[in-house]
Amino acid sequence: MENKSQNFKYIGKLHPAIAERWNLQEHANKPIVIYNNVRKHVIAKHLKDFGSIEQIEYICSKLNKVIKKPDEVFYNKTTKGLEYYKEIGNMIVVAVRINFGSTLKIKSFYPANSNKINNRRAKEEQLILNGEIDDIYR
Repeated sequence: MENKSQNFKYIGKLHPAIAERWNLQEHANKPIVIYNNVRKHVIAKHLKDFGSIEQIEYICSKLNKVIKKPDEVFYNKTTKGLEYYKEIGNMIVVAVRINFGSTLKIKSFYPANSNKINNRRAKEEQLILNGEIDDIYR
């Protein structure tokens, strides 16, 4: 579903299990959208990382798959957003801003390296140890 007058495309929704995992239940089932200017941002900031505009467009066409069936999802306190990780040839991260509006917005997407993923996993382990989130996946 694309809304040309508002310049955005529906990508998916925040799955209730992900919302519960990261204590974001009030945002469960909210639509996740991408505005057309995000493509321009990704081209300007991450073209070298992707290698070509065609690769960026290819990943953009797969964003619904990333949101619907991510390999991993982490909450980033600094950006107040969720990071959806999915391997599509290479590991991709899709950054979704959590806000109190009626929709959640994809802010960016880019290739993720193993250091970033390992860092997120370590932070998640610390949150579990501190009792801030449940260890529901283990």
